Amino acid sequence: MSFLEISDDLQLKLEDVIGRFIAILGIRGSGKTNTAAVLLEELLKFNFPLTIVDIDGEYWGLKEKYEILVVGKSENVDVEIDVEHAEQIAEVSLSKNVPVILDVSGFLYEDTYKLLLNYFKRIWDLAGKYRKPYEIILEEAHEFIPQGIRTDLKEVLVKIALRGRKRGLGAIVVSQRSAKVEKDALTQAEILFLHKVVHPSDLKVYKEILPLPPKDVGNLVSSIEVGECIFYYGEICRPVHIRLRRTFHAGYTPTLGEVKSPTLKTISEEIIKSIKELTASKKKKMDKIERLEREIDNLKAELREKERIIQRLNEELEILRKIKVEFEPSAIFDLINGNIKEINKEQKDEFENLPKEVKEHAKRLVNRLNKLSNPEKEILRFLMVREPEEYTYNQIAEWIGYSLSTIYSNTPKKLIRLGLITRRRKRGRYYFRSNFNNFIEREFQIYFPKIDFEDLKIIKEHIKSKII
Repeated sequence: MSFLEISDDLQLKLEDVIGRFIAILGIRGSGKTNTAAVLLEELLKFNFPLTIVDIDGEYWGLKEKYEILVVGKSENVDVEIDVEHAEQIAEVSLSKNVPVILDVSGFLYEDTYKLLLNYFKRIWDLAGKYRKPYEIILEEAHEFIPQGIRTDLKEVLVKIALRGRKRGLGAIVVSQRSAKVEKDALTQAEILFLHKVVHPSDLKVYKEILPLPPKDVGNLVSSIEVGECIFYYGEICRPVHIRLRRTFHAGYTPTLGEVKSPTLKTISEEIIKSIKELTASKKKKMDKIERLEREIDNLKAELREKERIIQRLNEELEILRKIKVEFEPSAIFDLINGNIKEINKEQKDEFENLPKEVKEHAKRLVNRLNKLSNPEKEILRFLMVREPEEYTYNQIAEWIGYSLSTIYSNTPKKLIRLGLITRRRKRGRYYFRSNFNNFIEREFQIYFPKIDFEDLKIIKEHIKSKII
């Protein structure tokens, strides 16, 4: 029979550990990391396949005695991987019985989350197919199985912890904050190693888990030393002193003395080669996908630009047709720039019939607008004729015949400040459009609140005719 040598007075049957949900809890420096390492050493002694989620890059020291594949992002990995390689690594680990350390110390949290989600979803699916013993070890469990917060990753991990046994999956969770780990999951742990805690909420978790009076739990926890813990399994509930790990502790506290790095066992070259081939092929596929996506985006952008040009040309055509019908040829000057110098007699008569104070205000506005610089007037004229379309710097320069540098140096800030045009930023570009109609309505409704829509229409046409 195979036994795990946990301490001088504690041995666990391997078959009792397989598929179990195990919790190792305690404050920083209480010995919980050593306990986790001891369990891992004992499992690896029997060539037990597993995955260790290494948050701080501390578990590579297990390679001093055991062949274990370290992947992720740090100076200690055998193969560097990215998020998109997660599923392939999971398949190699479970299908070929390869112990894996997922060193996520070099990933941002968002990438760590995606990698673990994809990895353990694949582990869960494959476990249903292979149905053989496999263990996952989760450091800083409170970050991934948080109390009271639902996430897709938490759902997968809790499923593995509570229901994985039927598929051969077991879980060891390690945390320094018991109260921040999902309570419904933690209370279902079948084997517990409870190290010292001091925070009242963490101690409360111990009191809810252990089959002892709360006062006795408090006294027992306060009495245990570093390296000791309360071992709880079945009907056993007693203090034990965990043996020291036999492999290099990469997460040791720095001292003045020299610490020599150990000679590490190397993983099979065949495994390394297969992992590198998988990641390389995945990278080529992703590069091709990204290239095609960029090409599609570029073509879509070109298509949108052509559609805008077609729409603009159609509008120009409509303007030409409209003016051809409504105005005599003598009333049209430099039409392509939208410069109409005269309006017909009927429109003049309509404006002259307006109240005197309205006409005087209109004349004041015309004088103010005609004092704009030539580039500003050209920009305003261009946008007025094409309202409500939007145009970029380049498009305006092309249509009104000014160089782009001239348009840039005469940025129509005054037009924007007066409210004659508007500007918005989209995808790194500025787009301008006429706000002339709103400007006129605001100007006249402030001074002449009772002015009607038809009069405003006459005023707009009159002012346009004087500045176009």
